[in-house]
Amino acid sequence: MAKAGDIIENPATGERISFLNTTQETNGEFLRFEYVLPPGFTIAEHVHPHQEERHEVLSGTLRGRVGGQERDYGQGERVFGPAGVPHAWQNPSSDEHLRFVSDLRPPLVFEAILETTFGLARDGKTTRQGIPKNPLQLAVLVDETRGMFYSSRVPVAIQEAFLALFAVLASVGRLLGYKARYAEYSGPEDSLGVNSERTSTGSKSSKGGVVVAAVLGVFLALLMLRWRGHHSK
Repeated sequence: MAKAGDIIENPATGERISFLNTTQETNGEFLRFEYVLPPGFTIAEHVHPHQEERHEVLSGTLRGRVGGQERDYGQGERVFGPAGVPHAWQNPSSDEHLRFVSDLRPPLVFEAILETTFGLARDGKTTRQGIPKNPLQLAVLVDETRGMFYSSRVPVAIQEAFLALFAVLASVGRLLGYKARYAEYSGPEDSLGVNSERTSTGSKSSKGGVVVAAVLGVFLALLMLRWRGHHSK
């Protein structure tokens, strides 16, 4: 379970997160953290049905596209990604890191997913793009975030069809011990508090190239989250 002041890094993608206000500390209202993105990092266009994003640039340039309108934001500027409106983020620089403060309201399970995916990367269990190598682990994480966000480039109905297949695979993964949260990354599960809540449109299971477009959309959604885009070199 993250605490204000904790720092996590992803050696696969070069991302760094410093937690400022955690999910538990805000009683599940919002998650705030300082986010550092390496040169060229892109968070593909996506949409949150129930969440909003707020960003304030500390250094570097944040290229944002919100509702089809794209512009660059510099130090001290803020940008808002409303729920239900497609948005994308990028560090367009080829040599400078981007630092900005991010708010996600409400965070839902985002904090724990960040801790898990960054932890898996530190343990060498992800690809260079930060995707879990084990398909069962990937399925569990995708299923855990179901309904939180979608790629804006693929019809939601198609994505949901693939997500339903992921849910079946995730149920097998859970039976074999794969989780969305691990004590070594997030602390004991019973201490997660509001971080264990699921979005009302989420999965009913137990509790982001050149792939089929719908699957890519799911992968990009997972990678989001950190928001989690893919890391372009």
